[in-house]
Amino acid sequence: MIGRRLLPRSPRELARMISRATGLRVEVLGGSLVLSRTDCATRAEVVRRLAATLPAECGVPVAMPMDPDDFAVPDLVVRREGGGPEIALVVEVVARQEKAREMVQKNDWYAVACVSALLVVDPRHGTWMLGTRPRDGRYGETRAGRYGQDIPLPAPLSRSLSTSGLPRYGA
Repeated sequence: MIGRRLLPRSPRELARMISRATGLRVEVLGGSLVLSRTDCATRAEVVRRLAATLPAECGVPVAMPMDPDDFAVPDLVVRREGGGPEIALVVEVVARQEKAREMVQKNDWYAVACVSALLVVDPRHGTWMLGTRPRDGRYGETRAGRYGQDIPLPAPLSRSLSTSGLPRYGA
């Protein structure tokens, strides 16, 4: 094809191309491409159930402030009331093959991006962790619990999120 540009101009553009071609979730963190599968039925069911109870969007990239090409794609994004770019909550459902170090590192990325609250749901162990009050690249306050315990969401959501009946891997 004459005149058609085949090579991407940036990591962000390469990520978009890979995602379209493969269906994988592709993120750029610290200049590195991070690919993950999204086809696990258990993970998809956890995301579906949480999305049904939250005013959430799926597949929304969250820009990372250190590099214009860096972005993460959480499972769910809840914007502050009235829309706009400010994010009240992101939800990450831990993949079956996720390595703990990778997840902790990603949590820090959201805090650096000043995402107000991060909810990590882990179907491997039936647990959850809620980080709030981002400051200096870390969440200043964290709460953790097990499936069956409600998650107390901070303002502006200011309500509890039920975890009863969320599926676990291998269950």
